[in-house]
Amino acid sequence: MLVSAVVTFCRSITVHPVSRHIGFMAVSLTCLFTAHAATAERSGKIQSPPHKAVPAGHAENIKIQGRQPQLRQTTAIGGKLGLSIQHSPATINVIEHDVMMQRGYAQAEDAGDSAPGVSSGGGPGSPAQFMMRGFTGNQVQILRDGTYFGPTTMVNRPQNAFNLESVQILKGPSSVLYGQGAVGGTVDMRTRNPTFDAPHANALLSYGSFNTWNAGVGGSLPITNTLAIRADFSRTSSDGFVKGADPHSNDFTTTLLWKPTSKFTARLGMDYLTDRLSTYYGTPLVDIGQTGGRVGGLVNSTRGLGITRKEMWKYYNVRNAEAGSVNATPTLHLDWQATPSISLHGSSYFIYSKRRWNNAESLSYMVDAGRVDASGNAIGQGRIARDRFYVFQNQHQVGSSLYASFDSSVSGMKNRFILGGDAYYLRFIRNRGFPDATYADSVSLAGPEQTALGSFAGEYPFNKSPTTMVQAGLFLEDVLTIRETLRLVGGFRYDWLSLNRQNYRQDGSFNASTSFRGHYNPDNFRIGPVYDITKNISVYGVYTTGEDPPGSNLFTANRGQFSRLSHARQGEIGVKASALDGRFTTTLALYDIRRTRILVTTGPDTVATAGVQKSRGVEWQGDLILNRHFSFNGNVAYTWSRYGSFHPSATVDASGNQVPNVPAVTANLWGIWSRVRGLPLDLGAGMRYVSARKGDYANTLTMKDYALVNVFAAWHAYKGITLYGRIDNIGNKHFVQWADTGYSGQVLLGAPRSFSISMQAGF
Repeated sequence: MLVSAVVTFCRSITVHPVSRHIGFMAVSLTCLFTAHAATAERSGKIQSPPHKAVPAGHAENIKIQGRQPQLRQTTAIGGKLGLSIQHSPATINVIEHDVMMQRGYAQAEDAGDSAPGVSSGGGPGSPAQFMMRGFTGNQVQILRDGTYFGPTTMVNRPQNAFNLESVQILKGPSSVLYGQGAVGGTVDMRTRNPTFDAPHANALLSYGSFNTWNAGVGGSLPITNTLAIRADFSRTSSDGFVKGADPHSNDFTTTLLWKPTSKFTARLGMDYLTDRLSTYYGTPLVDIGQTGGRVGGLVNSTRGLGITRKEMWKYYNVRNAEAGSVNATPTLHLDWQATPSISLHGSSYFIYSKRRWNNAESLSYMVDAGRVDASGNAIGQGRIARDRFYVFQNQHQVGSSLYASFDSSVSGMKNRFILGGDAYYLRFIRNRGFPDATYADSVSLAGPEQTALGSFAGEYPFNKSPTTMVQAGLFLEDVLTIRETLRLVGGFRYDWLSLNRQNYRQDGSFNASTSFRGHYNPDNFRIGPVYDITKNISVYGVYTTGEDPPGSNLFTANRGQFSRLSHARQGEIGVKASALDGRFTTTLALYDIRRTRILVTTGPDTVATAGVQKSRGVEWQGDLILNRHFSFNGNVAYTWSRYGSFHPSATVDASGNQVPNVPAVTANLWGIWSRVRGLPLDLGAGMRYVSARKGDYANTLTMKDYALVNVFAAWHAYKGITLYGRIDNIGNKHFVQWADTGYSGQVLLGAPRSFSISMQAGF
């Protein structure tokens, strides 16, 4: 019966015809494994330790043979019910600290790229974006320890991986859990917590190509039996693979944990980040018919555009570019087990952020002469014309959340019910300015002059745009254990959202024609069953809705650009399975998403209504610890994402076009050989493949596919001390990582081959 159920489920799965060559393999492997494991477990061929069903009211932290299998872990991002990954009706990926350090991920975005179907990139004003399930920008939400900071493209910064315990990823709409739809998914960057068992210390020192330094030091200290503290500090700095970009960051996190009894816990945390982002904003697309010298393997263009050898790795920004920030976030979390069946959870936070950009951001190749810059100088044919754009931001945000969980019995069935509410106040002041002229100045294509920022007519005084957003929500979650092998998981959320978007002219007068107020009341739900075919194999289905601000940055939207919130719905089915005492795990998910009434960015300070976006795909991941020497990790994802009716400008009809920056196929593979021939030596290799993507709404620009190979060797020099040597992009593949649709004249190149050596210590 079990085998029949599995085979019936697997046969029912279909994939889009274009994806059959990738999706069929993933589906087949998972279905064959699931059917085989079900048969073997039924016949006793797979011997697992006795397994006791976990009541719905308890977190499912189950250990097998002294360690915790991946699918039995609970994650903060999966909701407040305490369900394991196996029993959550959603796709959840977790990249833990040890994995990030072993693979040399300096920042959280690198870790995110290792998850199925995820890629990252950014533009001048959006330095750290993710793409997942066909959606990018603010349609992928970023959290910091569960806290919403504001629109992703405006406020997210690259995060140092050293300070993080894990990067957790939830795929699909998350309105029910977090109040913001983030239809593509949610990424939560979890900082490291103190422990009471003993003092612990960690250190990292790394040097590599492009004068790149990474350093970190941290530790956990139990002060008393009830009080412990952890603090971590890290710094990254580099000249940049495009010399002149000069990114660096300093991140300090600390957490004080007080646990006076087994039933009460208080966590007081502080995160303080200062940074200077990379000021490499792209390489210009030029008319190859005029310039010649095309570099192959980068882009295809129906308009004859490309990148030449003489402009590779050139820095086209100004000499004294600015792109920095200061961010401070104190948080307080309280947990109280009031009775054996009732627990209370509260959190409060405050966010202060100050950010500055002042750059030449937009690059335009001059096909013809005849244009003049802001100083009246003629811009010659073949030169790169540049703008100037500055924006100064100040953000203050305060918020709080309170919820209770209740364990009970409903008609003899175990049940856990969550009821709570949250609210926040966000004040965001954005001051910006452009020169009056279309082009501020120009530089040579082959040898861009290192000019200063300068000052141009029309830049000052700035245009001021203060925005106030107040949101309050009421939410509930529930898991009903109908029987030991069947759970029904549901959730609902209702929000009150008030938005006051103001614009002021340069003379200080209020611009009523572009300012607006809005009041919105979204309500969303999710519901889905989780069925255990065996204790180690589960199938699930879930239907989720999301209704939220319509996708583009609300701090750039103006009156008349939207009147209703965006609406999304997702259907998803999947399989999660483990075998070999948890040494092998595999997950498979198929999804279909439709989102309506969305906004997309069409320029540095403009948005347009895209109407409808559809996305469907398949994601597979497998992790195998073959024995104490060999381990393998791999994933593959297919994504089909298209616009419905969409006219980003009067001359472009993007209806039915592929969504920019969305590859049809992404794949990752890692293999590690530990303790090579009995030596204290580990060898590892990884491969990442990203298929071709479109670079503009009209789909005239195609960024070509690429595959990168990374290798490392680790020497365990002493107990707790490991020396690493790494080579990334060992084949020195030239590729385009991202194309910002708001800056259509340029694309961002990926990093060439690089090396690094590092020392890691942990005690």
